Amino acid sequence: MKTYRISRPFLLIATSFFLITTLISLAFDKTQIHITINSYHHPFADYFFKYVTYLGDGFLFVPVIVYFTYLKNFKKSLFFSFVAVLTLLVTGLSKSLIFPNIDRPLSVIGAEHLHLVEGVKIHTKYSFPSGHTTAAFAFWASLSVFFDRRTGILFCAIAILVALSRVYLSQHFLVDVAAGTFLGILIALFGIRFLNFLNKKNEKTY
Repeated sequence: MKTYRISRPFLLIATSFFLITTLISLAFDKTQIHITINSYHHPFADYFFKYVTYLGDGFLFVPVIVYFTYLKNFKKSLFFSFVAVLTLLVTGLSKSLIFPNIDRPLSVIGAEHLHLVEGVKIHTKYSFPSGHTTAAFAFWASLSVFFDRRTGILFCAIAILVALSRVYLSQHFLVDVAAGTFLGILIALFGIRFLNFLNKKNEKTY
């Protein structure tokens, strides 16, 4: 029986990113970290991060689910559906019930002290954890299961860029994306356990 796993390079790089961002967040004040990061900006980075952040949108799950459903690969379709619903529940409950009053950088620091990217709607509430980062790591880690190691590195790079974009765009503090990274990986791991359960159940049927 085939056992599915997250790409090892993906897991290694993502865990390293989580540890680094967590250590920085623990060592320094989150506001000062954000002001320091925000002081480094460039027109190209403004344009790049403005659009790369969409690669962490939860709607990414939809075309993948539709694709596998169209191919009648209901096992993979159910797997991505499970990860998508779990991501929605975890981020929704975390933001609205567990950490409902955490302000975002704009509210804490003020627009006059931040470099803001033109055309980006900046949110002010529900900062912790970063939903885009959670969705990015959950989605790209889950997708890495079906690809080789090199592609796993690419997918992890995409997830990290999404996380960095959330800080660059002043949508989140660094600690928010650290938490999102952890939750996203955890969700993907739960999802893969579910996929392996379906795979085992399917083999027993035959």
